Amino acid sequence: MALSFSDLTQSQQVLSQLQSQYGTLQAGQLQINRKRFWSYVPFSTSAAVPQLNFFGNSLGTSGTNYQFTNMPVQSSFGTSSFLIKGIETNYFLPALLNASYDGTDETTLYSEIVGGLFQAGVFQLNINAKNYLTIPRPFLQMPPGDGRTLLQTAGQAVASYYSRLPSADLSRRSDNKFLVDPEILIESQQQFLASITFPSGSLATIISSSFTLYVGVILDGIEFRPVQ
Repeated sequence: MALSFSDLTQSQQVLSQLQSQYGTLQAGQLQINRKRFWSYVPFSTSAAVPQLNFFGNSLGTSGTNYQFTNMPVQSSFGTSSFLIKGIETNYFLPALLNASYDGTDETTLYSEIVGGLFQAGVFQLNINAKNYLTIPRPFLQMPPGDGRTLLQTAGQAVASYYSRLPSADLSRRSDNKFLVDPEILIESQQQFLASITFPSGSLATIISSSFTLYVGVILDGIEFRPVQ
C-alpha cells in the first residue's frame, strides 16, 4: 500500500525533507556506469610463487596507487554492486626490454611468456568463499584484449654479437576478449577473491629477480552505485 506524505509521522517528514535538500544519498535510486576494476601484484621474487591473489589491496593501502589498483576497499566493491561481463589478465614490466640483454633466458621476457608463468596456472573467482569461475591457463584463455597489435620500446641497446632480442606478447586483439557467460553479479559489501593457483607446485620465475614483473586481473562490466 502506497503512503502519502501526510501519512508519515512528523519526524519522518522532517527527515525526508532534510534528506532531499542536504542528504548525500538518494535512497532507492541507482546510477549505472561502465567500469573496469584492476589489480596488479608482483610476480618476480627470489622464491617460487605458490599462488597469486588479486584485489586484496585498495587505494588506501600504503604504497598502492592507480597503477596497481583502483579498488575502493579490499576484496569488495563497497557500497556499489558490479556485474562482471568480461575478464582479462595482463602484465607490465617497468623495463620491458632489458638493455643488458646477454642471450640468456633471465634477461628477456620472451622465455617467461612462452615457457613460464604465462603458460601455467588456474584462475579462480570466489565470492563469499564459493567458487563461481575456474579457468585453466588464464593468460592464454583470458588475454588483455585491449586492441593493441604490438608493443615496442625504442632505443634498445644490444651487444654487436647478438641479433635482435626475441619478442613475444599476449594476444591483444579486441575480439579475443574473454566474455563471462552467464554474467556474474557481485553485490555491494560481498567479499570476493580472484586468484591464480599452481596445482602442480610453486612456480619459479625465469626472468631475473632483479626485474619486478607485475601481473594483473581486470574485471570489465557495469557498476551499480547509489545516486548521490
